[in-house]
Amino acid sequence: DDDDRSGNSDAPILLKGKKPRKARTAFTDHQLSSLEKTFERQKYLSVQDRMELAAKLNLTDTQVKTWYQNRR
Repeated sequence: DDDDRSGNSDAPILLKGKKPRKARTAFTDHQLSSLEKTFERQKYLSVQDRMELAAKLNLTDTQVKTWYQNRR
């Protein structure tokens, strides 16, 4: 194979000291509509509100936090 210059094209490229990137979250329609509705009422969530919303939607606190950050 002329295109394979590395000698091992199946090996993942890992940089020393770097963690692999987490998979992108695929939100359900229900999760997205709930996040959007909550965002319309409240652009910023308290830690308590964020934890409650995450539990209600079966998401992690970090997933809700990141969605809000990206939405703002």
